[in-house]
Amino acid sequence: MLKTRRRSAGSYHEAMTFCPDARKLEFSYPIELAAPGDHEVMVDFPSAGGYPGPYLHQIAPTAVYHAVEHAPEYKNAGLPVIEGTWDSLPFGDQSVDIVLTLAALHHVYPGREMFYQESHRILQPGGRLIIADVADGTAADRFLSEFVNEFSPEGHVARFFNEGIDVPEIEREGFMVSHYEICSFHWFYPDKQTAIQFCKGLFRLGLASDDQIWQALNTYLGVEVDPGEVRMGWQLAMIRADKIG
Repeated sequence: MLKTRRRSAGSYHEAMTFCPDARKLEFSYPIELAAPGDHEVMVDFPSAGGYPGPYLHQIAPTAVYHAVEHAPEYKNAGLPVIEGTWDSLPFGDQSVDIVLTLAALHHVYPGREMFYQESHRILQPGGRLIIADVADGTAADRFLSEFVNEFSPEGHVARFFNEGIDVPEIEREGFMVSHYEICSFHWFYPDKQTAIQFCKGLFRLGLASDDQIWQALNTYLGVEVDPGEVRMGWQLAMIRADKIG
């Protein structure tokens, strides 16, 4: 099995349950990029708690969504996920229209080509591999590499996405990258304390005080505060790779 540096589930799902719409743009943007059609099949891996599913069905109500996860904590918690791994997804050849991987592939290196090969296997001709992940040199990169790496007991070690490196790697496995964009957007919270608690859980910031987290969100990412809403900056590379043949 392909090894990953992806960190433990821990408080991640608790954070997503605590403020489920915080990352609504992060989920909807890559699904829009995939342009799902009627009754098309999407595999979301690794899905954690299957959070993009409702956003898929807002765009394509008849699409079929499969949440696939390799961390046992999610299935053990009773969440409707299917077991799979980066290099072994439980689907037949050419049986899927879209593969989505969101904010996790940066933990896989070396060996990403094994995931690209497995995605190519299960995708139909013309199927789409959608990658939404942290890009090298962005504010999100610096926040994770510096603040999260220091204040999470698990650290944060990753290889973030670089167009010049990753596009050729994807295309060697039988895809044509038709879209590569570093997209800036916001995460949304109702108030300051929710923002702090959400990020503390999502990023496992057990070594940081609330004041340190709030300062880091402002310093690294940028925060806008209005009555009833806090907006935090974030960036991801949005990549669409179409299967050739």
